[in-house]
Amino acid sequence: MKRVVVLGGGIGGTTVANRIRRLLANEVAGGQVQIQVVDREGIHAYQPGFLMVVFDKMRPEETKQAESHLLHRSIELVKAEVEKVDAAQKKVLLKGGREMTYDLLVIASGSVLHPELVPGFSEAAHTFYDLSNAEKLRDALRSFPGGRIVVNVAGLPYKCPVAPLEVTFMLDDFLRSRGIRDKSEIHYTYPIPKVFGIDTVAPVMQKLMVDRGISIHVPFNVQTIDPAKKSMTSLEGDTLTFDLLVGIPPHRGADFLQASGLGDKGNWVPTDRYALTADGKEGIFVLGDATNIPISKAGSTADYEAEVVAQNVASVVRGGGPTARYEGRVYCWIMTGLTQATYIKFDYLHPPHPPTPSFAHYWNKTIYNRAYWDMTARAMF
Repeated sequence: MKRVVVLGGGIGGTTVANRIRRLLANEVAGGQVQIQVVDREGIHAYQPGFLMVVFDKMRPEETKQAESHLLHRSIELVKAEVEKVDAAQKKVLLKGGREMTYDLLVIASGSVLHPELVPGFSEAAHTFYDLSNAEKLRDALRSFPGGRIVVNVAGLPYKCPVAPLEVTFMLDDFLRSRGIRDKSEIHYTYPIPKVFGIDTVAPVMQKLMVDRGISIHVPFNVQTIDPAKKSMTSLEGDTLTFDLLVGIPPHRGADFLQASGLGDKGNWVPTDRYALTADGKEGIFVLGDATNIPISKAGSTADYEAEVVAQNVASVVRGGGPTARYEGRVYCWIMTGLTQATYIKFDYLHPPHPPTPSFAHYWNKTIYNRAYWDMTARAMF
């Protein structure tokens, strides 16, 4: 029997497991292939929904489902935390002592938030990168009387690269809807000398900010935050004060990747950008945030990569090689207000050119938010 083990039950891990099962349906049904997904909590979060919760566009309960309800019934869910991967012995060591052997391993372990890397971040900043903090930010905004809001990105890379743009534009609309925009300032900071990392997108987003009276501070690499003084200083020597700080914390790859000798200094796995195989490691595929590929750490990236990894896993199981190629496909909606959006669509060779924001694009995003569970997680389309 061939054993395929998937580490991580997020967008990438769930989707790739279901896609592998579909491609190897006969082998799975005949007992020739076993697919296992390892996830610490067994709860699947639709992370783009957290920002929607902040502005009452989605209810908190709409952002999570049991992982077992999303995986095909033939896939085994193992609720455990990974301690280490022994690539030489093709084993996964789980906390508690259990060992799992594999023939093929798929690393879809996502990214981990590390607010402690910026002194004062945890005490001073609101964030929306997990559900609990998204609800706290929602509540803070409901009672916000007006003042200075600073949006800060505390380091690169981070997941959902368009999210800082989105929260900035949505804040502008939100304050206007409450009638306190004239009593408020919005300041946007970013660690590089432009408001976004893609050259064809940054000028478009910057113009939207300027048109809406949003102040821009680039580059701004936050060094420390003083919760008592409500101020933050950057490596560039600048200081900003705030009444409300919305921050995107530093991100790193999963801790077990470093312990396993699989991660670089940021715990991202060096990965072939086309085959999505781990560099120098036989039988290991990588997708989603876990890779070191310099492309958006976004849900759509993981989804498109899952198609390629599933095809390559199926090919290897049947005695072939990883011939499918990931061409860098990414598709992200960008909320440019509470009821309008645009999108970016690109790959390695074709840069994005976002269309004019509209209600139609917003509506398409809203429909996808509802369809995600079947369309993407269950890989039914």
